[in-house]
Amino acid sequence: MEGGLIVLAAALLLFLSPDVQGTAHLSFSNNTQVNITRDGCGVSKLCVQTPNNCDPSGNSSCLFVSTVSSVSVPPNGVDLSIELSGESAGYIAVGLTANASEGTSMLFICAQNSSDNGTFFFRTMQMNNTDKMLTPTERRVKEIRGMVNGNMIKCEFTVPNVNASNTRSSEDTIFSVLLGKGSFDGSALGAFNLLIGSNPLDLTKPNIPTTAAPTTTAPINNTTMPNNTTIPSNTTMPSNTTMPSNTTMPSNTTMPSNTTMPNNSGALQPHAVLLLLSVLTLSVLLRV
Repeated sequence: MEGGLIVLAAALLLFLSPDVQGTAHLSFSNNTQVNITRDGCGVSKLCVQTPNNCDPSGNSSCLFVSTVSSVSVPPNGVDLSIELSGESAGYIAVGLTANASEGTSMLFICAQNSSDNGTFFFRTMQMNNTDKMLTPTERRVKEIRGMVNGNMIKCEFTVPNVNASNTRSSEDTIFSVLLGKGSFDGSALGAFNLLIGSNPLDLTKPNIPTTAAPTTTAPINNTTMPNNTTIPSNTTMPSNTTMPSNTTMPSNTTMPSNTTMPNNSGALQPHAVLLLLSVLTLSVLLRV
């Protein structure tokens, strides 16, 4: 009897490998089809990838993740549908963290067991953001489906009740997204190698903000420009601006009405013409 219990315990440990983690918190979809593309990025889903703007449907070197969130229900957060695609002989992973420099990250790992004919498996791990140590954790995940083709791993899954707030007193869906991969030796997951990390993103908003090139606009109306001023191209000048001498005006500069142009503009001024004519007339009269 005792020998039978030992055999049963050994069998259970083998079933729970790798990393001796249970699977009661994971539920798998009956549909095993996985189709991941860039379609909808920036419109209906938030996408992070490396190389930039790569398409997972046609680029085997593209490491890609997309997220689509449900309507938030404070304080529980949102249900987050995730697509993950990349090439690895071990695993690919997406991490969510409220602070990438401290605290912890939640890693969702899609992997293959090459020692078992490339069998797909899924794990949730907690990573210490300081020492990068991985610890198994039973974070609930549902509707998991995945496929392995050679070293190409693709998976889709849903994470319920995503909330960055530890107190859960209010809904918080702002996370930094971590994307990377690692090894698997048949029994243990290797270190997570970060390939790209985003700035904090609101996972409920598919549009990742971009910074436009700055334009130069004079600050206010009624501005007096100092001497020896060089004005950059594509500058719109305000009304009632006084331009001093020795001011360099480039092309593509818009000058409004009520702008006083400086002296020394290169053209002969009217009073100078009158002075010159007076001198010439005087010299002629003195010769007569």
